[in-house]
Amino acid sequence: MSNIPRQDDPRDLSDRVIDFLRAPATLLFLLGLLVGGLAMHLSAEPEVPEGMLLVTVHNDTEEMIEAIHFNFSHGESLTEMREGRIRPGERRDVALNHPPAAGFNMEVRYADGEEQSFCANRGVEGRRQAVRLYR
Repeated sequence: MSNIPRQDDPRDLSDRVIDFLRAPATLLFLLGLLVGGLAMHLSAEPEVPEGMLLVTVHNDTEEMIEAIHFNFSHGESLTEMREGRIRPGERRDVALNHPPAAGFNMEVRYADGEEQSFCANRGVEGRRQAVRLYR
């Protein structure tokens, strides 16, 4: 009897699997899958919870924003909220308890005394939105 395994011998398959797993190319492939999956997980933006609207306010002016007053309502509730200073070129995420597409009022006061008042993002869908402030 010979010690050479036959083609249908289960030990032959397990030896092939072990050799495959020990190969440097396999190790690099599995490492690449792990790193790629981790990078995708870390770069994915977290989901915005139901009932919340995440608004990113961009100060695209050359002037410091001293304050932003948000005013919005839906159903039977009225909400007012204030945000403080935002430097030129800076942005800030603001979470509002407000449905998308309903719009919200903003009053922006700049360091030089100028003020802007407007209704923002009426009709804009999605739980992540942006408002770019410029003059």
